[in-house]
Amino acid sequence: MTEIFVLQTETYKDQQRRDVHVMVLSNRETGELAEVLLNTPGGQNRSTGAGAVNGLLLMDPRTNELREVLPYRRGFAGGVMAPFANRIREGSYTFSGIRHQLACNWDEIGTRMTRDGRHAIHGLLPKELELTSQETSETHASMMLTAKFDGTDEGYPFHVQVDLTYRLDADGLSIAVTATNVSTQGRPAPFMIGWHPYIQLQGSVDRAVVEFDSRSDFVMSEPMGPGPEGQDRDTHPTGRFVPCADFSHGRPLGDQYWDDGFKALASVHSVPRLETRIFDDVKGGAAIVLWQGPQCRFIQVYTGMRDLGVVAVEPMSGQTDCFNNGDGLVVLQAGETWETAFGVRFDL
Repeated sequence: MTEIFVLQTETYKDQQRRDVHVMVLSNRETGELAEVLLNTPGGQNRSTGAGAVNGLLLMDPRTNELREVLPYRRGFAGGVMAPFANRIREGSYTFSGIRHQLACNWDEIGTRMTRDGRHAIHGLLPKELELTSQETSETHASMMLTAKFDGTDEGYPFHVQVDLTYRLDADGLSIAVTATNVSTQGRPAPFMIGWHPYIQLQGSVDRAVVEFDSRSDFVMSEPMGPGPEGQDRDTHPTGRFVPCADFSHGRPLGDQYWDDGFKALASVHSVPRLETRIFDDVKGGAAIVLWQGPQCRFIQVYTGMRDLGVVAVEPMSGQTDCFNNGDGLVVLQAGETWETAFGVRFDL
């Protein structure tokens, strides 16, 4: 019997003619597929590095046609960010009374990756991840990639293993995360996880609508510096929140520059899984649904690549800079395991 879901490795040349190695999870019957990067060719930007979702094609239930949900092989893939997501201000934090300094690789004013930036961004996942398991059946294709922080990373002297399980099935793509403190010295470790998917729109970003889960109220992170309402604004959070209903009932993104964090206020008991809906147009259409497990109560909305027709809607387990502000920070005790998941699907 021919399996419906399959896994295969492929290599292609990127725009700089570098070899890019990927694992493709696909459904032979529908043509749906998810592609995951296995290497980081020349990568400074870990949000487009190993473990990033390099493309996602799903069947649009309204048209019964394949649609590019996450950009396919176009150089700005959706990376998993660990052991911290988004920014740590000036790359500095204190944990258990000890100050740590991460490499700073983000130019806030120029909004670009750099070797001599002011802040740390997008985590520390290595350029190569280990393929530790894979599985196919009539119902799904899945694989696990493993990253091991062995205490040698600049600014993160902790021993944490992160297992990422990617699964494609009838409900779209999911990523399950397991983080384990493997310290043999009894040392706790700070941890945070996030995902940086860019949703590919079929119209302009201005007309796209983002709608947060209506079962919860939300607050927005107060930016560190007011600045202009654009890219020069210092978007680092102060640790304080302000009431916000911007996306609670769905709103067009318009021409406003968004790089803002939001926090769900509903209890995990009442809303165990948050679901954010993204529509191409104010007139509706099928919704792209980004969901996140109960351990992830934070969302970042980013429109800094609107010229490419994408919007980033990012599930996170903690507030940006939570290594300093503590909001959502996970403290893994030695031997402890922590789990979460997030994913994307279509919905009518």
